[in-house]
Amino acid sequence: MFRVQKVLLTEYQEIYEPVMVESPFTLVDAHGVGLRQYHIALTGTKLLFGCDNFYKHEEYGSEPNWYCLGQDPEIECFDLISMVPLEYIRFNFYRKRERYLMMLSVQPLEQHLPAERPMIFEFGGHIHKQYFWHTWRERIASIRTHESRFNQITGASPFSSSDIQMDEVQHHVQVHVPHYRPQSIYSVCCSSAGGA
Repeated sequence: MFRVQKVLLTEYQEIYEPVMVESPFTLVDAHGVGLRQYHIALTGTKLLFGCDNFYKHEEYGSEPNWYCLGQDPEIECFDLISMVPLEYIRFNFYRKRERYLMMLSVQPLEQHLPAERPMIFEFGGHIHKQYFWHTWRERIASIRTHESRFNQITGASPFSSSDIQMDEVQHHVQVHVPHYRPQSIYSVCCSSAGGA
């Protein structure tokens, strides 16, 4: 399952960072038609994109040795194709019927440059896509609360007012209890600032 993490450990140890969450996605157009499959991973500082390259051995002019490749079969045809620092990304998560989507907007380095068109990714994993959707939102929110330089990576759902906003912040609150109970009981509540 953790294909990007495996590739980082085997081929890119000099830039290795622990992966917080990783899942399969399909890049879709504005009409929801699939364009390409990706495996996207989130670390504490960047977003990593990987995909299968079944012609990997042909590119190097060699015949694949099917008897002993010496590599995990899950990543032998898998390539890491892109890394984007989180400082330049804006996330929006939303649902549309039974589809769970993540829209990524890459912010330009300089203000006078036009912004790129957003990329829309549909969560894969069939029965696990709702779980992935919630997990990604939680990890993004936790990065935002722990790293003030990533404030711009927040986003709200444009389709459902019942969704939790991405700028959700977790607060620990001491609950006032009667004197006969210990004062160390804590409760967790969430607040949303809203807005995209």
